[in-house]
Amino acid sequence: MGPSDRPDLLGRVFISDFDSRSARAFVLAGIGLFGLAGLASLAFLRTIPLLPLLCMAALVFHFAPALWPRKSAIDLRNEGFRLDGLGLIPWEAIGKASYNEGPINQNAKARFVALLEIELVATFDLAIVRPDAGPPWRRLQSRNWRKVGDSHLTILLSGLTDRPRDIRQAFEVFLGSPITGPRGLVV
Repeated sequence: MGPSDRPDLLGRVFISDFDSRSARAFVLAGIGLFGLAGLASLAFLRTIPLLPLLCMAALVFHFAPALWPRKSAIDLRNEGFRLDGLGLIPWEAIGKASYNEGPINQNAKARFVALLEIELVATFDLAIVRPDAGPPWRRLQSRNWRKVGDSHLTILLSGLTDRPRDIRQAFEVFLGSPITGPRGLVV
């Protein structure tokens, strides 16, 4: 049973954007570090700090989608879900979904990570019905998903504006079935 079998979902949409706070903090820390390296290069070596400037530019370029989002990161609709930079995958293409959450490491102040693991019934070439045809450099920029093999997709939910469990619940509503988890994060 999918969304097409449920008339109460017609016209419903769930959209979650990138949360720019963590990306902004990381980029500002990197700019500060490379800025200090550039000043040291100017002061002690009396050279133009080309390498630190290039590193700052690369850092800003890589995190640009999270700093200045133009598209939503995850878009759940009646016909399927769309990931920024990947495309639209219909609900019928999802074979199995699981939800994992936990800290990155054993430190008490470690960052919390939530992942949605999706196993597709077909390969990505067959499952993606409307690929996101972005510029070629978009592959070098940050995104919240990763392809694993030919049909496995891992989506990072903890870097988005909505809470990970809310996104999981929205997936369950559109799928029409529960998602297994949470369990301890397996690295």
